[in-house]
Amino acid sequence: MGALFLARREGAAGFQRFVAIKVIHAHLATDPTFVRMFVDEALLSAKVQHPNVVHVEELGEWNGSYFLAMEYVPGCSLAQLLSALSRAGRRLSPRVAAYIAAQVADGLHAAHETRGDDGELLGVVHRDVSPQNVLLSWDGHVKVIDFGLAKSRAQAERTRVGV
Repeated sequence: MGALFLARREGAAGFQRFVAIKVIHAHLATDPTFVRMFVDEALLSAKVQHPNVVHVEELGEWNGSYFLAMEYVPGCSLAQLLSALSRAGRRLSPRVAAYIAAQVADGLHAAHETRGDDGELLGVVHRDVSPQNVLLSWDGHVKVIDFGLAKSRAQAERTRVGV
């Protein structure tokens, strides 16, 4: 749905930090359905506040295209780690696998428990939990990303199974 870029956010008094920028692909930016799905992802992701879910900082628009500024997680995806281990003929230890799974479950639980402005549960279901959507920071944090296929009662655009 989008391309990812690394950017540096700058502010007053020399403040700066890295952020990840997700930009909707140009060929999808003119399709109102995909634009609405991108906006839905941003609005939903911004509501989920938990250490095991990547923090969304901003939904913006530049030059007629939407972008999403998110917490940058220095590290790798679980998919990248598993691939590197496989090439080396190794596997995750059961202890590390259980730790990662527990952290992912905590993040997903937070998403499931997220409430709207009216105080009602949003009924968030991620629907794309995969090794590519789990980030592992160099300092041991586990973060769930990409609520692009998630469903909730607050969405404007509904996705269908298999789409």
